[in-house]
Amino acid sequence: MHEPESFWSPSFPDFADDFIDLGAPIFSTEFDLLDRAIELVVQSGAFSRPALAAALRLAERKSMRLTFQLETLGVIGQGDLDGSRRVLVDLAALPGFMSELRAGRRELLDSQAA
Repeated sequence: MHEPESFWSPSFPDFADDFIDLGAPIFSTEFDLLDRAIELVVQSGAFSRPALAAALRLAERKSMRLTFQLETLGVIGQGDLDGSRRVLVDLAALPGFMSELRAGRRELLDSQAA
């Protein structure tokens, strides 16, 4: 049974650090976030949406969208029956893959600016 004193005057933990996570990664653009996700997935050689979300400190919805983008770009394969996904980009091919991706972005941004 709770003591009346502790029930009526609970001690609350200090939540000041929970409002602003100073250790959270900051991405200036969506491209930066996608680049980091590609690097993490290819370097680890495995894909797990919950692990990626935790590593990048993303909400579930954002991690789902990022998973779709990774699949669309050909970084990961479609989900198997057990939910696992294969990483399709080899670590040795990562620099070339990233160069092609960034070149495509520049072309896209240039065409939108014109």
